[in-house]
Amino acid sequence: MPGKTVKVDRNITLTFWEKLYIPEIIRGLYITTKHFLPNFVSVVRAYILNKPEERKIMTIYYPEEKPNIPEAYRGRPVLVRGEDGKEKCVACGLCEVACPPHCISIVGAIRKDGTRYPETYVLDGSRCIFCGLCEEACPEEAIVMSHNYENLTELDRGLMIYDKDALLVPEAKLKERLEFIRKRAYSKCNY
Repeated sequence: MPGKTVKVDRNITLTFWEKLYIPEIIRGLYITTKHFLPNFVSVVRAYILNKPEERKIMTIYYPEEKPNIPEAYRGRPVLVRGEDGKEKCVACGLCEVACPPHCISIVGAIRKDGTRYPETYVLDGSRCIFCGLCEEACPEEAIVMSHNYENLTELDRGLMIYDKDALLVPEAKLKERLEFIRKRAYSKCNY
């Protein structure tokens, strides 16, 4: 079904003032000034009174001010290092299977005490789409999405391939994210 066709008349003659565009320039300057002055006064007052929280504008002056990251934010995936110093991952491979872009590669091994661990764990950050399916698939809460938003890009893709040592983060630093995962899993179970 074809859309509606509108014929445009290209032979319209503009008046003298329309050819100069002066009314439109004045209107544009008025709108710019209307937005600029209140924001400028707000910033000056906030810094003179030393109360930046009283600003009316939404701009965050990064990196001096850090944004409030919501608890559901999905940054770069990281591996959880337990309190015993070992990774919590048991190399089951569920995160590798659940990953849509196939950016996770695991080679498992067995310790002398009989427990499984990932001998190598490689995450290709240049392919990761931050979907969080690896986190949902993990039965051990061993891989979680961090709140890291600052170091997600590189100029060289080779620097975005992370090995196990680069991915390990102590459990204490991931406490908020682990609590969010548990709360979300509990709310899914209560119908």
